[in-house]
Amino acid sequence: MKKTTKKTTVPVVPVAVVAAPVAAKAPTTTTPVATPAPAAPVKAASAPPTPIVTAAAPITIEAKINVGFGNKLFVRGQGAGLSWDHGIPLECVDSQTWRLIVPAKDKLQFKLLLNDSVWAQGEDVVAAPGKKVEVTPAF
Repeated sequence: MKKTTKKTTVPVVPVAVVAAPVAAKAPTTTTPVATPAPAAPVKAASAPPTPIVTAAAPITIEAKINVGFGNKLFVRGQGAGLSWDHGIPLECVDSQTWRLIVPAKDKLQFKLLLNDSVWAQGEDVVAAPGKKVEVTPAF
């Protein structure tokens, strides 16, 4: 036999929805937050400071003179390995031109000599790195 069940209905009662008042929010204030400063880089205690090295720029000394067959021009001075005690020979480029190129980091002061014994007349010549100095000496 079949069992029958009785359905009961529950009456639906309308419910009133009442909105609750919303409490007013207190104004918010922002407090600045301190940002930590970046830390300074840490240097190794055992590493010595690296020296700044400047490259040497060539100084070109060029003399325009005919010194005669068998004679040579020399230069003496201070700076770039020059000495006032003994001269360095210039290279004969042609019958009227003698040349010496020296690497230098600082100014150089010099004077020309004929056969490393007769000094040129006049004042010493000063040359700066990276420059070409052209002189016409008189002996």
